[in-house]
Amino acid sequence: MRVNVYAEEMTDRVEIIAKKIDGHNFTGLRFYLELPVSYYRAPDGTPVSAAQMPGGYGPHSQLQGPFMHRPGDDDSSAVTFWGKRDMRDVLRKALDLLDAHYAPSDFLEERRLNLRSETLYVGDERRAR
Repeated sequence: MRVNVYAEEMTDRVEIIAKKIDGHNFTGLRFYLELPVSYYRAPDGTPVSAAQMPGGYGPHSQLQGPFMHRPGDDDSSAVTFWGKRDMRDVLRKALDLLDAHYAPSDFLEERRLNLRSETLYVGDERRAR
């Protein structure tokens, strides 16, 4: 299964979830999402959704926030990564790959040699070591 989360949906709301099941400790790293919604201002100033205003009137704005049914009842979308063991190694690998991806091109080759990862992302090409 592939899950796509777009940058516009990501937030800085991250939490650790811990559960004990049948004597085993599980740790989850939860990233909360907030779906942005575009809206326009009708000629009378009333905010309306893009669906209600095909083509819109002028520039649109976006709102984003948690999905709250009522105070204390947060039903926001989230992605949780679960593991029985330490997840930090795989998260470090992901950060190493991002560092290499965003590094200046003259630094990229040297950085690649120092990565602790088994798979490198280079442009549109993926290579296993």
